[in-house]
Amino acid sequence: RRQHEYILEKGDYVAARNILETFGVESETAPEGFLDMQKRLINGWFGYPLVGTPEQVVDLLLDAQKTGLEGFLLTFLDYNEELDYFGERVLPLMKEAGLRI
Repeated sequence: RRQHEYILEKGDYVAARNILETFGVESETAPEGFLDMQKRLINGWFGYPLVGTPEQVVDLLLDAQKTGLEGFLLTFLDYNEELDYFGERVLPLMKEAGLRI
């Protein structure tokens, strides 16, 4: 969670604004929602953040499954460190919860 907040704190909001405006989204149209869109772009190109404890991540995946979502593309900030952690701590809980691996 700290890394997630750090990314948002250090994000390039000018670049995010430029990208959004290139897509035709103007900051003046809905200023209250524009900052949220910038944050979602900075956080991973509008991806669905799975941030939290292993149990919280599995709960988020279960919630997504209930909506009909059938798959995820997972990314990590540090694959060398986080991929092993995910395999050791999250995958067993996913299997236990009946999620497709």
